[in-house]
Parts: sequence; C-alpha cells; structure tokens
Amino acid sequence: MRDDICREASRLIQRVMEGYISGDPKTIGALLAYFSPDVLVIGTGRHEFYTSLEALARGLEKDQEEARGIRFVVQDAWYEAKMITEDTCVVYGEFKAREAGAGDKGVTIDMDTRITAGVHREKGGGLVIDSLHQSVPYIYQQEGEYYPKTFANLAEEALKRSAILEKHIQLDPMTGLYNRKYTEIHITRMLSQDRETGLLFVIDMDDFKKVNDTYGHLKGDELLKKTASVMAEHVPPSAIVGRVGGDEFMMFLPGPYDRELGEKAARGLIREISRILSQMKLEQSCSVGIAAICQKGETFEHAYKRADQALYCAKSLGKNTFCWAEDLSPD
Repeated sequence: MRDDICREASRLIQRVMEGYISGDPKTIGALLAYFSPDVLVIGTGRHEFYTSLEALARGLEKDQEEARGIRFVVQDAWYEAKMITEDTCVVYGEFKAREAGAGDKGVTIDMDTRITAGVHREKGGGLVIDSLHQSVPYIYQQEGEYYPKTFANLAEEALKRSAILEKHIQLDPMTGLYNRKYTEIHITRMLSQDRETGLLFVIDMDDFKKVNDTYGHLKGDELLKKTASVMAEHVPPSAIVGRVGGDEFMMFLPGPYDRELGEKAARGLIREISRILSQMKLEQSCSVGIAAICQKGETFEHAYKRADQALYCAKSLGKNTFCWAEDLSPD
C-alpha cells in the first residue's frame, strides 16, 4: 500500500504537468478536479502564488491566453515520491519543456523545470493534490556549478521545501492553529494507534455574532486570534489544537480517561478566555463540550458528535460552563 500511493501520486503529477504543458483547456480543466479547494501552488513567475483552487484556475486561464500559438514537448522527465505518512506523500521530479516547431526563430523557449507536490489519499481512495511547487534553475548559476551536486541533495532540498508547504496548508491562516481538515487528520491518526485514548474538547464562543455585529469583524478577528493564543499556550505539547469553524475550536488531549484532568482543563480554558474578554471589554463567554474517548476504535466523527452534543448541553445550562458527553442521556 505504501508503494501504491507513491506510484499513483507520481503518475498523477506527471499527468498534471504534461497536461499543463500541452496547453489544452479541456485537459487542464479535467485535471483541476484532483486539486484541493485550498491548494497552495507556487509557479516560476513572480505572480504565480495561488492559495486556492479558484485563484489557480484564474491564473491558468491567463497563462493559456499568453501561450496561445506556442506548443511545447516534454523531454527527459522523471518523477519519484517519498512517504510522509501512511496516506500522504511528496512527489518530486524534473522535466525539460522545449518549444516545438520553432523553425528559424532566433530565440526559443527551453525550460528545465523542477517539481515538488504534496499529495494525500482520501478515505474514498482518491488522490488529492494539496500543494505544488514549480521552479527553474537559478539563471545566474555558472556553467560547471552543479548545485545540488547529487540526486540525494536535490531530493533533500525538494523535501525541505515541501515540508514548509505542507506545514502551511495545515494551518488556519488567521489563528495559526490547525485548520479543520488537518485537525481531523491528526486526531484520526492518533486514534488509529492501538494504545491511544483521550479527551476531546469542543470550545465555542457564546454570542460571538454580536461581537461582529456590534464592533465589526476586525474586533471579532482579534478575539479569535487571542483565543487561539491562549489555547496554544495552555496545552501540553502532545495535544492537538485547531480551529474547526468560525468561532469553534477543538482540542484533543491524548492519554487515559481522567475526569479531574478534563474538568481542570475546561475550567482553565473558560477562565483564560474570560480574562481575554474582560480585557477587550466584551460581555461574551465560551462554552465547552467534552467527550472521553475510552474505547479503542472509536472514530473521530463519533467522538466529535458526542462532544458537540455536550457543547450544546453546556449552552442550554446558561453558557460559560462545560458539560460531559458521558453525563448525557443516551436519548
């Protein structure tokens, strides 16, 4: 299985790059279906920095207009992949794009291109491209200077760049916490370990909409950023913390079921967030739902549902408090 995802991902990136070089709108349009909606793509041009599929599609449309009438052929292509996790890999490679049918043109386009791409497999089995970086050798590199000097150095450089890109796409741009997608991925990965149990917290700001409506979105954004900072500062290194909705956060504390620890953590979050609200002269509060994951094999979705039910129990009790999923009636 590990070799399968590397092989399939390498073939996918090869198809994507050959389709891009072909300039055929239908081919390019079909290949866009493999990109994540929040894909990060960095091209060779100064302007080619795209942080969403929508932006990438617009950029490709302009590229096709500029390249109309120019045809390229791909030569000396190779692609390899390296596993990062069981469902994520980095594809790296090189190819030469040479202008075809140049005839007597005095100047032709001839590009040596390097590629790194982050690819993951979804639960349904399909591959999704999360990031792609295209580069060309530095034009001021003198003849006879071979950096990277070996294939190993080239692969290491590509992996380092990809690691930076991979980290970028995992984070919520406003708060710096994990985004919803990668919060789920990391917690699911921890739960898949045979020994892993823990406590799942869902934290929601009470009456957050009133902040935006009364003081504006900048004030609301400031509150979200400060809340994220508090959460990041008051959790152990082993915890997973993410922003999973507009004003909803999630925290997973791995380890054995410890009710006292869970209540201490919930009270601490409520206290620290209340301190922030007081400093900002806001009357809002926060509520917390907690689900203890004690049974091996419980899925993220099931645990999230239980913690979410506990959250709404806390809100029904008057807000600014916490509630355990284990204390709720099965009905």
